[in-house]
Amino acid sequence: MNRTRRLLTTVAATLLLATAGYTAYSALGPATAAGSGEKVLYLTFDDGPGDETVEILDLLREHDAKAVFFALGQNLARHTDLGRRIVAEGHVLANHTWSHEDLTTLDASSRDQTIGDTAELLSRLGSDSQCVRPPYGATDDAVADELTARGMPQVLWNIDTADWTRPGADAIAESLLEAESGDVVLLHDGGSDRTQTVEALRAALPRLATAGFTFDVVPGC
Repeated sequence: MNRTRRLLTTVAATLLLATAGYTAYSALGPATAAGSGEKVLYLTFDDGPGDETVEILDLLREHDAKAVFFALGQNLARHTDLGRRIVAEGHVLANHTWSHEDLTTLDASSRDQTIGDTAELLSRLGSDSQCVRPPYGATDDAVADELTARGMPQVLWNIDTADWTRPGADAIAESLLEAESGDVVLLHDGGSDRTQTVEALRAALPRLATAGFTFDVVPGC
């Protein structure tokens, strides 16, 4: 199948990111989210807000879909209106650090600053989410321990649509359509031109809805 699947387990369990070579802890994922008997997908968007965030929000609203937006502090500072809209429309606005730093390469003080500065801005924009997505999915024991001490769960993914490589809207849509109930799906609304992501969502969301899927925020965020 044309998608990257990773083993993502319950809160406080271990997640092996085989393709990245990292071990992540305290990850919220499908095993935590599933179990209601409903067909649900958890859409997540990284690196925004960006130029395509408005179109993505419009599409989500059209399909009564909720998502988690893991925003960069530096982008939120430029687009506070979009941050407020994300919260107002019932999505979760969550922490992706200030400027996409690899947390495993920073010392404790630098990690505290990039996460803390972003958390402060999120709070000012009305978000009460404590969830963090480490950039690149890069995490280790030190990162996990610090986030746990702050009461901030790490949220990774088990479906990577690879939209960040811009493989074409059809390929991104195919990854979405292959997702199964309880999957946490990685998408992007910033970092580069995300028009392919918009077109993929435009094609896939109605088909998924017809198949009985709903779209909700990751439990615990």
